[in-house]
Amino acid sequence: MSTHAFLDYCEHRALARRTIMPGEHAVSWEPAEITTLLGSCVAACIWDSHRRIGGMNHFMLPDIPMSLQSSPSESSRPLRYGLYAMERLINDLLVMGAKRENLVAKVFGGGNISGALGEHNIGRRNSEFVLEFLNKDQIKVAAVDMGGIHSRRVKFYTDSGKVRVFGVAVADRIASQQERRYSESIRKDPVSGDIVFF
Repeated sequence: MSTHAFLDYCEHRALARRTIMPGEHAVSWEPAEITTLLGSCVAACIWDSHRRIGGMNHFMLPDIPMSLQSSPSESSRPLRYGLYAMERLINDLLVMGAKRENLVAKVFGGGNISGALGEHNIGRRNSEFVLEFLNKDQIKVAAVDMGGIHSRRVKFYTDSGKVRVFGVAVADRIASQQERRYSESIRKDPVSGDIVFF
């Protein structure tokens, strides 16, 4: 159990909880609740229905800069970009024993909220990217809740594949500030990314 997670008891079982931020993802082979707040960013919740393991990512940008496209280094492939975030999440689940043919995805976010990235239609581009990626990878999409004008709080339960989504208009400012801060950190640290196992 990661020190980043804590145990709670829910329905008579231990439930690890983890909140992820932009550019992060988390995977778990134990019952877990993974939470994130989305504005124009997108989160994919991917679950193996047979092994009952899953994970979630949170990416901010659909496009990969030319300078990173040919990089062989894993550390220089930051998870803020949709392609790397999706590849890492799926690969980590496969390493944990998931089978590609059993993977099911649920995708959220891509809102058109005002803020650091709204003027570039990032929400729409993120939404289009993730659906195209999953289609190409032949991963079944079981649920889609993207677009709109408000942020979303997403809670994903890795043992059941269930997702709870809360439209949180009051959190639009928080999501916008979160994205703005992360956008500024990208300019200062162009190759960072993070993963959490628990």
